[in-house]
Amino acid sequence: MKTIIKNNKFIVMIFCIIVLAFVSIIGYYTNKIEKLKNIEISRLTTQYNKENKNNETFKETTKRIKTNDINIKTNTKVVTDNFDINNDKVIEKLIIDITTLINNDEFTRLYKEYYNKEFVKEFKITEKQVIDKFKFSQKVSATITRVTRESDVYDRAVATVRLIDDKKAERIFDITVFEDGTIADLPLYKEVQFDRTIERDNVLYTVKKRYKTRLGSIFIVNVVNNSEYLIDIQEINAYMGTSFKYDHELINGNIHTYEVTPEESQDFIIKIFNQDKPDDLRFTNKKIDGTIEEFSVLNNR
Repeated sequence: MKTIIKNNKFIVMIFCIIVLAFVSIIGYYTNKIEKLKNIEISRLTTQYNKENKNNETFKETTKRIKTNDINIKTNTKVVTDNFDINNDKVIEKLIIDITTLINNDEFTRLYKEYYNKEFVKEFKITEKQVIDKFKFSQKVSATITRVTRESDVYDRAVATVRLIDDKKAERIFDITVFEDGTIADLPLYKEVQFDRTIERDNVLYTVKKRYKTRLGSIFIVNVVNNSEYLIDIQEINAYMGTSFKYDHELINGNIHTYEVTPEESQDFIIKIFNQDKPDDLRFTNKKIDGTIEEFSVLNNR
């Protein structure tokens, strides 16, 4: 019996030695394969860098990566004069940076460093509006579904972006990216300067600018009330020819914005639906005596 037990112990010991040896051999070859892979990756990276060191796109990408590293350390966005508005990858990287700010609740930085200053001034954008637009209850990821450029416009592109949270809920935004790397949260494909003014009953109406946007247009109209009476705007419409009438949305105000008091100057940011180039824009006002008057602010008629 003792002999049998000793034989069994010997067999178990031999088996354990064989298993340990087998595991050691597997570990050795696994480590060797990983080292070879790392050597190959290093070789390919070195070769890629050598082959692309004179490539402008490669230089710009490398520059932006280094710049982004600096931004993370200093918490300051470095605006580059070499932002390539025609490179979709560059725009995609910018959108990823913005998404990171949204996820980190860095809305002050998003507003002050990434929003285009002219857009903020012209559209009266506030930090609270930025928070209301981009605040999510969960982390989001960004997917660009389309980048649109006008053939005769060289200083901007419009990215259609899906922001998707962890529960797969999503919101879609059209973000204008300008040539300096700043943004607007509206699709401003193209802008046309007007500076066209008419005077009516001591009130000046100046059509300052028109933007071509998605599914419509945006007009900026300044109203200066030099009269002694309240201006009560009842309606604003656009027309194409004599047959087609288009409704509007007031982007920068509420029901009280339509009233312009004496000595007041008010900008109206007016979105016209479904027509990017109407040939007329008309205001309908209620006069002090209660009569209704419609007139053009675009064609002086």
